[in-house]
Amino acid sequence: MSKLTRGIKGEDKVKEVLSSLKEYHHVLNDISFINDKTSMTHQIDHILIHPLGVFLLETKNYYGRIEIDRLTKTWYKIVNNKRIRISNPLSQNKGHLVILNRVLSKKYEVIPLIVFVKNNAPYIDNTSNDNLINLDDLLLFISSYPSRRVLSNNEIDKIKETIERTSYSVSSNEHIENIKILKAYKKEQEGQISYALTTSKCPWCDSPIKHYKNNEYKCSKCNFGFKL
Repeated sequence: MSKLTRGIKGEDKVKEVLSSLKEYHHVLNDISFINDKTSMTHQIDHILIHPLGVFLLETKNYYGRIEIDRLTKTWYKIVNNKRIRISNPLSQNKGHLVILNRVLSKKYEVIPLIVFVKNNAPYIDNTSNDNLINLDDLLLFISSYPSRRVLSNNEIDKIKETIERTSYSVSSNEHIENIKILKAYKKEQEGQISYALTTSKCPWCDSPIKHYKNNEYKCSKCNFGFKL
């Protein structure tokens, strides 16, 4: 089974669970936004607009045991005793959270969720609001969420209209191509940072790199800089 097919099957299972909600709500699936500053697409698996808040759901249908290297924050899945590196879904969902908050002008509480369809969510300290949950726990999480205020039916409808009005129709191929571009950009950034840390020189102009407070690094001549 291909990665795309597994993803679709996983999303279908989440849709099925969400369909059993009793409260007035809307579920929007495969919603895409375009970042005007970067022209990159953000494709969100599910947005649940519920009386307790706007739930932003990223579905993961990973096989095997999921592990996180606490030092490097690298994610792995263990399949047949093989350790396979996977993308960090927390980083992905944080990007989605930023764009959805922007769409809603930060007027409503948006709760990011990463749902593990195979119920193999890794344990993580959720003090930073990184909500990793198993599919079996999804309904309980939603129904018991400590919302700051309850949304009215009218507000729920208004949020749905806002999201649909500002979303874009983006094909899967376009989104995949954008992901490739973003990965290449991130790889280039990682290479530049590695060069700067290893040589104490700027990868753009070879001038000395200065280390400031809060782990901030800046070139002494040009605009290159980064923060760890």
